[in-house]
Amino acid sequence: MMARFIRIAVLLCVAIVLLSAFSFKTVAAKAVTASGNISQHQLSSGSCSWNVVSSPNGSNGGGGLSGVAVVSASDVWAVGSSGSQISGQVTVIEQWNGTSWQVVTSPNPGAVDNTLYAVSAISASDVWAVGFYVNTGATQTLTEHWNGSKWSVVASPDPGSNNNELFSVAAVSSNDVWAVGFKANASTETTLVEHWNGSKWSVVKSPSPGTGQINDVLSSVTAISSYNAWAVGSANTGSRTLAEHWNGTSWSVVTSPNPGSGGVFTGVSAVSTGNVWAVGYYTSNSTILTLVENWNGTTFQLV
Repeated sequence: MMARFIRIAVLLCVAIVLLSAFSFKTVAAKAVTASGNISQHQLSSGSCSWNVVSSPNGSNGGGGLSGVAVVSASDVWAVGSSGSQISGQVTVIEQWNGTSWQVVTSPNPGAVDNTLYAVSAISASDVWAVGFYVNTGATQTLTEHWNGSKWSVVASPDPGSNNNELFSVAAVSSNDVWAVGFKANASTETTLVEHWNGSKWSVVKSPSPGTGQINDVLSSVTAISSYNAWAVGSANTGSRTLAEHWNGTSWSVVTSPNPGSGGVFTGVSAVSTGNVWAVGYYTSNSTILTLVENWNGTTFQLV
């Protein structure tokens, strides 16, 4: 349970940085248009400052946002939760319309807890958000879909006898979407990868290389094409980095460096097949330090 709380804290910290990026006016941002095409928007270089953009809180007391996805300059989604595990948490989904952030009604299938960690946008009428919900003590995977008019829950597998959670989602197309996290059986946590084929979510076998009392988790996923995707996280609860690659047929572990006494990947993003970045942290002499690694098409290297 403590490992789960640590993972949640790390994901929230990463999300805060990501959300701030929308007010950075000197960056050229790629956005998916409503037709699904990629367009390049060169933003003004007349300003170079960060600004706080007002955003509403959830209906259950306070709120936090954990994931963000861009369709266009006037269509941005952010997801998270509102409330606490004591008072009960509900999902929070907000949309930027080019002028302001507004809360959009989202489902809450859990009687006790509902949390969204990540969101991925294919088009203005095709957006996915993932997380977990709780009814009777165990967490269950939660996938929600935006069809252009409303958000709805879409059934997703729960292969673990105890907890099942999804931390990240990445879309190649409307019938090719990946979600990653972990599943738990007894005291063992192993990686969880699920795939949307346009009709349903299904579990796709993924390696869990941890040893002993295994505690492996995938925290982030990025998809380049239908035969090229990456997922990262940690093996044995932070004792070493974990990187996995999809080649169109199967997921396999790809060796990644572990400086200090062990590392954790919390995010991954791909520029191209031969240029993938993974970030996180590692521990050295009881000090937590930033970790950046780059895949050059052959190996992961520390940067």
